[in-house]
Amino acid sequence: MAAKKKKLLTYNGKPLIKCGDRIYYGNLEDKYILVLDITEEQVMEAEKIPTKVKIQLMDNTQELGKGQVFRKAERENLYKALDIGSWWLQDALNMG
Repeated sequence: MAAKKKKLLTYNGKPLIKCGDRIYYGNLEDKYILVLDITEEQVMEAEKIPTKVKIQLMDNTQELGKGQVFRKAERENLYKALDIGSWWLQDALNMG
């Protein structure tokens, strides 16, 4: 029997991988990756909604999530964090 392959959640064609309160965005084989840390959440109708997200554009040549940070910021929700972070990531990948 063949093993079922899990389908990854994506944003703008790049995978999102969630590990606890940390989200990795981008292809794990690329030179750069975006790391999003959810630092605050609000519970609304039994759902946790991120209200503060720390964004870091990192070098991905070290252990995952341990590379050099090139850019960082903080946004008030996940959409705004992914919006700016995806632009940073694409720009970094295009430059080299």
